[in-house]
Amino acid sequence: MKILQTLLLALCTLLSVHATTQTCGGSVNCTCDLSKYNSSVKPPSPTINCTNGVMTVYISKCQLEKSLFNTSNLALLNNTDPDCTSTDYLVDGEVQVGFHNPMSSTKCGNRLQVNATYAIYTNILHIYPEQHPVMTRNNATANLTCIYPLTYHTALNITLKPVSGNTDISVPGVTGTLTVYMTVYTDAQFSQPVTDSTTLTVEQTVYIEVVMPELDANQFNIKVLRIYATPGATDPGAGQVYNLTSGPDGCPDPTYGVGLISVINNGNGSSARYSMSVFQITNQIFLNLYSDITICNTTCAVNCNQKIGKSYTPESVATVNVALVAESDPTSGATGRFSTSWTLVSLISLLIAKFM
Repeated sequence: MKILQTLLLALCTLLSVHATTQTCGGSVNCTCDLSKYNSSVKPPSPTINCTNGVMTVYISKCQLEKSLFNTSNLALLNNTDPDCTSTDYLVDGEVQVGFHNPMSSTKCGNRLQVNATYAIYTNILHIYPEQHPVMTRNNATANLTCIYPLTYHTALNITLKPVSGNTDISVPGVTGTLTVYMTVYTDAQFSQPVTDSTTLTVEQTVYIEVVMPELDANQFNIKVLRIYATPGATDPGAGQVYNLTSGPDGCPDPTYGVGLISVINNGNGSSARYSMSVFQITNQIFLNLYSDITICNTTCAVNCNQKIGKSYTPESVATVNVALVAESDPTSGATGRFSTSWTLVSLISLLIAKFM
């Protein structure tokens, strides 16, 4: 029986070593062996990770205890919200006190600073010594920072199936990412995404959404600057580009975009939405749609009938794309694989210069 208990204990220890992160919750695997640590008059430095709109902070519980700091009284600037309190975790075999702080200016006492290029969230971790008759440690603080750029230069290239893709955007100097999605739907409620089994026909109306789900909607807005198409698998920098919108506000291009694409909302939330009539490019089966986007830290809502404020084009933007296949519908009045109107559009489009 003792041999079985020993084997089970060894197995549990082995599993705990290989577990990347788990909450302690009183587990014997989360107790500290203080003999492995050296005492210090200063607390250890925390590790910070900024990912998916959350600031994750870990600080060694065992090192804090060895150095006579209170591990049950760590606090951010505001710890009244349950989301802002600490929890003990086992991270790569070491016990850590952890915080998972949502990146919002209304959470955990976060402070937000915005300049021309970056949004900077800051907070402070307060660390207090253990209470003894003779105090040998000072109170300590650690400054916590997550930095997110307001503009991006990246590209997402995906094939027809699936039509929804994403790209991770690296933040210089800090481990932080935001993800941009571009998805095509068949309904105005944006609830039925186009999949590999969806048949699209020329002149059918589809609905395009570009979204950053982790974006702090209380502080920022996503704005589409331009939507454009390329034939087949052609990269925008290497072939013909057809602009569905023109100017820096993502409004329909007056040459042929009017009646083809319409703005539903742009620049007033964490997503931008368009409706579009499905079309084909002459002699091509595939159609790649691209959108260039930027993030505004003030309102940048677009009214394509009347300009609002001063438009501008950022130095760098994020680019996402989806690929579509359109088929002709004999009942819609289309001739061959094209409707008459879109055949004319395609022929005219072949004459326009590449715009990149």
